[in-house]
Amino acid sequence: MGKKKESKKGLKLSENEKAELSFFMDRLRMQDPQGPSLENCLRSLKQALARREVLAAALLEALSLEGSPVCFRAFCELQGIVRDKRLARIVRQAAYRFRQKGFVQPEPLTLAEKSTPVVLIKAEEVINESFMVVGVKEGLFHYGAFVHARDERQPYGVSLLLGAGLVFHDLVVVPMSRKSFRKLLRQAAEQMESRIHEIPLGHLARLLETMAELGRLPNEKRVHVAKARKLLQPHALQDARPLFVQLWEEKGRTPLRNIEMHDLVDFLTQNVSIIPYESLFPDSLALEAVVHTLRTLQDSVIEVSEHLKRERVLEALRSATRRLLPLTACRLLAKHWEELALWWLMDSNEPNEAEKIFSLAEHVRTVEDSGLSPILNRVVEMACAVFHKFITNDLESDFRRLHEVTIAPEEELVQTSAGLYVPRLVLE
Repeated sequence: MGKKKESKKGLKLSENEKAELSFFMDRLRMQDPQGPSLENCLRSLKQALARREVLAAALLEALSLEGSPVCFRAFCELQGIVRDKRLARIVRQAAYRFRQKGFVQPEPLTLAEKSTPVVLIKAEEVINESFMVVGVKEGLFHYGAFVHARDERQPYGVSLLLGAGLVFHDLVVVPMSRKSFRKLLRQAAEQMESRIHEIPLGHLARLLETMAELGRLPNEKRVHVAKARKLLQPHALQDARPLFVQLWEEKGRTPLRNIEMHDLVDFLTQNVSIIPYESLFPDSLALEAVVHTLRTLQDSVIEVSEHLKRERVLEALRSATRRLLPLTACRLLAKHWEELALWWLMDSNEPNEAEKIFSLAEHVRTVEDSGLSPILNRVVEMACAVFHKFITNDLESDFRRLHEVTIAPEEELVQTSAGLYVPRLVLE
């Protein structure tokens, strides 16, 4: 009984240690979870808590009780300090509190593993690997790599999470065991209801370079970005062609076709969900102005021929496409479709569909004037329909031809759970 009463009292801290604990918590409360100063703050905390396991355990407990994103980040960084088995219960309870609040971390090393002397492993003896998981419904792309560089004492796990249209979500580079790395991948696949496919390390290296060129890597992640690029660069692909083309040939497919433009536009019209609307059109007011212009021209009561009216609408659409989809946006869309085509090729039994998505990517990647691209014009037309329930006559005509039904704008456009409007046929 005496032991139980003693355990309920918790950790015994001196008055000075209590003051330090309060100071540490105050410092962390002032931090932005995505701010550039958080890395330095955590680094100084590690130095201050080295060989002070009781105070470190008390801080971990306090972090879990507060439960903010900054606290969770600090917990992940600082939990390795506590190696005393007598303090293991406090660390486990803190981790449990974070899980209860929805925070999930890669499987930590056990205390026994942490107490084991470090064994240096030659990088040549470690099998590096890289994988890709895509959540089609969520529009998420998760890339993972397990890498051991020659100048590193231990292997690292690299985790890159992107949204549709290469929207950056997160990048983490941390020392990790192969067991923890693979568990992290399995968890991602389960959450996305998807499968895991192996890709070359060089593809992830190339993707990071593209993200950097397009300014899609936030400055606050520069430490992780630099580490990831250092680990992956030695594995850069020697073949300059997209990985999709390389895998296509490895699978023994016939040469890629030169698909006609009207067939690509039809394919896009039938597969509107492959367009990353929200990343391409973050400014709803700009799109609303386009809808107003197109509707005014299309519904004009001035007596002009249908041909002239259509030409005016098309010219206004081309002008809008140039404004809404500059060349930078085209490159982002091209890379999004290239990655989606790669996934489709690896994951489905429909190589023709993957080939068409890749052809869309190749067209958009090489376009010089977005307004003259029928594909990009169709993307803008679909955005007008999805966000503002406005369908151009050309789009309605194509829907009627492709689906052999008449699309009534007010009746056949339905609102999705995300608040977007799409043709009813797309949802059925």
